[in-house]
Amino acid sequence: MSRWVFPVLAVLIVVAVVGGWFLLRPPVLVPPPNGNPPVQPGGDPTPAQKPQPPLVVLVVFDQMRGDYLARWADHFGPDGFERIKKEGVWFSNCQIPYACTSTGPGHAALATGAPPSVHGIIENEWYDRGSRSLMYCCQPNRPYELIPPVPAELGKPGRGSAQGFSPQRLLAETVGDSLVAATGGKGRVFSLSIKDRTAVLMGGQKPTGVYCFDTRDGKFHTGAFYDRDQVHPWVAEFNASKLVDSWFETPWERLRDKLDYTRFSSPDDASGEGDGFNGQGVTFPHRLNGTLKAPAKPYYDALECSPFGNELLFALVKRAIVAEKLGQSERPDLLCVSFSSNDLIGHIWGPDSQEVFDMTLRTDKLIAEMLGFLDTTLGKSGYVLVIAADHGVCPLPEQKEYQQKPYPLARRVSVTEIYDGLEGALNGVYGVSPGSRTEWFEAREDADRVWPWIYLNQRAIKERNLKFDDVCGVTRDWLVGRTSIKTAYTRKELEDGQSPADDPFNFKKMAFLAYRADRCGDVIAIPQPGVLVGSPKYKNGTTHGSPQAYDTHIPFLVYGHRVPALGQRPEVVSSLSIAPTLAWALNVPAPKQAIGPPPGAIGMPHQ
Repeated sequence: MSRWVFPVLAVLIVVAVVGGWFLLRPPVLVPPPNGNPPVQPGGDPTPAQKPQPPLVVLVVFDQMRGDYLARWADHFGPDGFERIKKEGVWFSNCQIPYACTSTGPGHAALATGAPPSVHGIIENEWYDRGSRSLMYCCQPNRPYELIPPVPAELGKPGRGSAQGFSPQRLLAETVGDSLVAATGGKGRVFSLSIKDRTAVLMGGQKPTGVYCFDTRDGKFHTGAFYDRDQVHPWVAEFNASKLVDSWFETPWERLRDKLDYTRFSSPDDASGEGDGFNGQGVTFPHRLNGTLKAPAKPYYDALECSPFGNELLFALVKRAIVAEKLGQSERPDLLCVSFSSNDLIGHIWGPDSQEVFDMTLRTDKLIAEMLGFLDTTLGKSGYVLVIAADHGVCPLPEQKEYQQKPYPLARRVSVTEIYDGLEGALNGVYGVSPGSRTEWFEAREDADRVWPWIYLNQRAIKERNLKFDDVCGVTRDWLVGRTSIKTAYTRKELEDGQSPADDPFNFKKMAFLAYRADRCGDVIAIPQPGVLVGSPKYKNGTTHGSPQAYDTHIPFLVYGHRVPALGQRPEVVSSLSIAPTLAWALNVPAPKQAIGPPPGAIGMPHQ
């Protein structure tokens, strides 16, 4: 036998033993670079091991006050808000830190993590001194046709710009923009809503799809700005299905017919309530079809102002997830959804109405259905759901008795009344000019649309050789002297960087975060709690837009993959932390202009 046989056999035995050990040993868990749970080598991640959730969903309820989730919790089911409170995180004291709590600024802030002073959407509309005209927050730099186009005979849009829409007025990066940049365009961004401004501002500059509803033809549209000449096939199919017409004969009844709504809200015919659209009426039931024989714009207007508007949008959301296979690719996707019907209902009937109570119960039911749909489609660890709102709402001033008189100065104030008095005060100090009666102001004819900003006529003031800052000071002093106005600030005061020590709510800081020199007026007025300032034609209903607590307190809930079950967190959290939270969930950098990190309570690292 050769002398090499035994050494060779020995080597083979060693190799076999070592090789067998490597083959039979327990697999080593390889930690990925992002610090998420390790993945089995050579295998697909289990739901608990995914590097990031494939789908992050931002759900915004336009006009939902933060107190609703506690106030009416006893009437919620176990599978909606209460499930998230138990299995996720509920920041019960989330506050908007800036003044001008309106839809446009709110959605822009949720998407960018920046205040209006940075993202540039200071209001839904503002006065543009360059063009001497109103500027809509999503008005494009040039006309862009809606896709599909709306027939000209159906008239101008009920809201927004007749030039179409685009995100060109938005000056800050959104979470969606960050996702697109971080993934080389592979991460998809869809933004869906009833209102155009909410869909556009959440979607950012380069979304995969943006869709909003138009009551002129009852269809969902996108815009030519997004380089599309037709809608996605699933949107075309959705529009063609005429689901929108299915509620034509269905009145809006109370969801819980055996529950005494009056015990938990105001009387059904409470003073100050409006009567909706197309003859919906002040009290239940609310019919949508009025005297129409077939669906048309008045019906679609009423549909938006009912729970069926949310149901319509939710049906489109489900169609988008299935058709686009959102959350089923190697890169994460972002789906932004803003439910507008809550806002329309709140404006008409007020936050203490049976209608808002019923709508909130239905909103809880919708969240339960959404969670169930996401569980079934993606698995419980296949998504992150973030719920928020863009603003709250002021109580109806006529309902002080129901409110136990927390707002003794509550009343309706016509913006015309304010401007008339202010004009008289300025004339009294500086004399009457031979010019027109609107000499002191710009955009006076649209004063209710640019409120709470007052745009002084800088050109006329200069021509009279008056000191502009002095005129601003007189304007501020007169406003502060009104019983309906809490305080006011001039642009010079907002630019000095000083906050008064006797301002318990720090209204000046909130006004500063809402101020952008090239878009805002020269004086901002902050009304007393409970005071509604608006058009003289509005004799009922309510609105928002102030830095008062009922407008700034919003819901903020987080649920899903990697989100710990911490339940209620009572600490104050800024609404500007919501965008960084979305970025954390997507595992992408926070938007560039975001001014804060995600809440530290859920262990989120700073971006």
